Amino acid sequence: MVSQQSLTELFSQQHNWQDRYRQLILLAKQLPDFPPDQKNEENQVNGCENRVWLTYQKQADGTFIFQGDSEGRIVKGLLAILILIANNKNATQIHAIDFPALFKELKIAQELSQSRQQGLAKLIERIESIK
Repeated sequence: MVSQQSLTELFSQQHNWQDRYRQLILLAKQLPDFPPDQKNEENQVNGCENRVWLTYQKQADGTFIFQGDSEGRIVKGLLAILILIANNKNATQIHAIDFPALFKELKIAQELSQSRQQGLAKLIERIESIK
């Protein structure tokens, strides 16, 4: 499991946007395959530049496992970061995460277009909506 600290270390080693972009693509490729039957209206996150799907399952211990996919490589990389950070946490722990600050710290947020920033906000909103 990747921690927020290891993500911060990984991205701090990237010296420019191209390197961070490549790292996002690599993270996107590490996401498990998303079941095609889950790519439906109910799981789609509206307000994103690309089509994005996000599901979660609550485990017996109260923690959540997220799964997602996107048609866009950058968005899928952003989704991978969100999933890595939120997975195996309970609702209280997830609500305590300052996702916007994390993306600033990783030096990603400032490089995103306005529409991608809005899409990222919608993804964060969806993750934070769990109870």
